[in-house]
Amino acid sequence: KIFIPKQKPVQTFTEEKVSLDPELEEALTSASDTELCDLAAILGMHNLITNTQFCNIVGSSNGVDQEHFSNVVKGEKILPVFDEPPNPTNVEESLQRIKENDVRLVEVNLNNIKNIPIPTLKDFAKALETNTHVKYFSLAATRSNDPVAVAFAEMLRVNKNLKSLNMESNFITGAGILALIDALRDNETLAELKIDNQRQQLGTAVELEMAKMLEENTNILKFGYQFTQQGPRTRAANAITKNNDLGI
Repeated sequence: KIFIPKQKPVQTFTEEKVSLDPELEEALTSASDTELCDLAAILGMHNLITNTQFCNIVGSSNGVDQEHFSNVVKGEKILPVFDEPPNPTNVEESLQRIKENDVRLVEVNLNNIKNIPIPTLKDFAKALETNTHVKYFSLAATRSNDPVAVAFAEMLRVNKNLKSLNMESNFITGAGILALIDALRDNETLAELKIDNQRQQLGTAVELEMAKMLEENTNILKFGYQFTQQGPRTRAANAITKNNDLGI
């Protein structure tokens, strides 16, 4: 047997006739090429005319010539965005210098170093208890948790020199934050505390304790935390404003 494929039926299209008003049909029939180009340009039918015809119609006074459009908006060159370079701080060396109370070490930045063991972070807090020269300490995004927060809270009870502490973007819960807040009632030197952007929301009860602490501690001039509740937010803002006014 011989396989004979079936032939697909040929589709036929019937041309539709468009009837125009006699006056309009006569006008189009007698129109010159220039007039037809003008009409196409007015109707926005760019594919019916060439670039040369379009340039002749629009004219160079509008920024158009035979070669290019001089007033076309050009795309802005996009500058590459590079990743933030790794933190160059030597963790072990910094810890040793804090323990030795190095007079030249005033600021310690451990931000974004995510492989620091929890015991080492707690050692930093312990070393700061007797250090008298470090004024700015930052450990944002170091995977710090509640035990680290409690260790730094104990440090704040005895340290009399630290001015700024940054513990943002970590894994500290409400319990760890409350330990820090409670310690600040005994601290008269810390002027800035940053604890925003923790993995878990802290809740209304913790925010109320924050606001209460700020009302009692007149030394805190900057408090880095985005309140979610209107009441504590207003009280905290008023307290910070009052503290800054007192410091002037």
